[in-house]
Amino acid sequence: MKFPYKRLLQTITASVILTGCGGSIVKEVDYAPTPDIPETAHPTPIKYSGIELLLPPGMNIGQARHGIFCNSPAYPVNRNVIAKEIDHKFLRQGFHDAMEANGYDVVGSLDIAFDPDDEEQRAEYSVAGKLKDAQLDMCTSQEGALNWATPVPGEYGRMYIAIDWSVYDVLHKTVVYKTRTEGYTSRKIPNAEGLTLLFQDAFEMAVHNLAADEPFRALIVNGQAPPKAEDGIDMRGEKTDTRERLFDEDEEVTLPSQALSRQPFGKTAEQGRKVAVLIEKGGHGSGFFITRQGHILTNAHVVGESRRTRIVTAARKTGITAEVLRVDRVRDVALLKLEEIPDWLDITTLPIRLDWPSVGEDIYAIGSPKDWKAFKGSLSKGIVSAHRRNLKFGGPRSNYIQGDIETHPGSSGGPLLDEYGNIVGLSVKGEPFANENGARIGIGLNLFIPIREALDRLGIAYNEGQ
Repeated sequence: MKFPYKRLLQTITASVILTGCGGSIVKEVDYAPTPDIPETAHPTPIKYSGIELLLPPGMNIGQARHGIFCNSPAYPVNRNVIAKEIDHKFLRQGFHDAMEANGYDVVGSLDIAFDPDDEEQRAEYSVAGKLKDAQLDMCTSQEGALNWATPVPGEYGRMYIAIDWSVYDVLHKTVVYKTRTEGYTSRKIPNAEGLTLLFQDAFEMAVHNLAADEPFRALIVNGQAPPKAEDGIDMRGEKTDTRERLFDEDEEVTLPSQALSRQPFGKTAEQGRKVAVLIEKGGHGSGFFITRQGHILTNAHVVGESRRTRIVTAARKTGITAEVLRVDRVRDVALLKLEEIPDWLDITTLPIRLDWPSVGEDIYAIGSPKDWKAFKGSLSKGIVSAHRRNLKFGGPRSNYIQGDIETHPGSSGGPLLDEYGNIVGLSVKGEPFANENGARIGIGLNLFIPIREALDRLGIAYNEGQ
């Protein structure tokens, strides 16, 4: 064996260097127990909106040393050092990974080529952080004359951070919850980006501890709104809707008996488009009539927590309001009913086809993508790409009809039709392809909820012969 003493000296030297830190006090915290979120749960989609470094001007966050043996006198580390080293893009990914690992539905992963606008549309809560405290004890090992005895040059040590989180309700445009979590990490192996990695590790622990925070979990997973301070006023200081419902939530809803169409939809498309409606609440989504009594089917995420929502029909007339009768967040479907049917409104319904359209079969989707005033009631055509059963895609495992129809934000909840204009499902998710530079290419991968499952989940009666 060559140079046995050199190898031994390298080992001893590395040990001395790696234990050189520890002169300053750094608070140590640990991971909170993983929250119990069932696989069948359907957490409300959330997004990460960044972190501000709100440490006081002139604040020193700890100390550092340097040298071959990291044995120089300690010198203070100013708060500005963190600002220079943080990579916000990877903090976003760290937030996504830590939350998703705990069972949450988080938009905006760097690993998936989602359309950014589509992702923004899905999120109903925005989570932002403010760095309020940081403690650091760091060493910077350097190469020198004894470089044969020095480990890989770089930074290592210990770090603690405290983050104040705010949860913003996108639908109601207000902050609904605030809390503080902490993170800690210790790295003993030098790295050229050691400080960046220390902060990233501590940040991910703080995110995990937010995921484990019980009020946060109850809000995002169970939809438990902040407790009311008094009747009619919630913890946000906003008035709540205490009016009595116009309709019985458990009222019996039965689909009209309509024979399936056998005429190509292209010949009746202009009339068939009238089945679709636009649903306004903060942003907008789509839906469609299923009865002449004014019942409308859409996605749960389109109506959010609203009791009532505005409806715009194909005639582009406004001023119509619908009450939310029933919601199933796991299957992401909701049933609405017009509070009043205007004399001028002629409700159009289409036949319901309960079986799945075959792979390769032509399909149509109706929705109001992007700018609804410009593109309301857009009709798109494609084919059934696949039947996806028990698929886990941004939520609990569910069944989907996959199609290559390109849909956009605002089309969620709109009807999916077969080649004859019979309703077979409703839009729910879309993922466009993108190249390595993030540019959109080709047509999207889109998923639709089978109509039978939507009806069953909402307790809507239908004729099995349809």
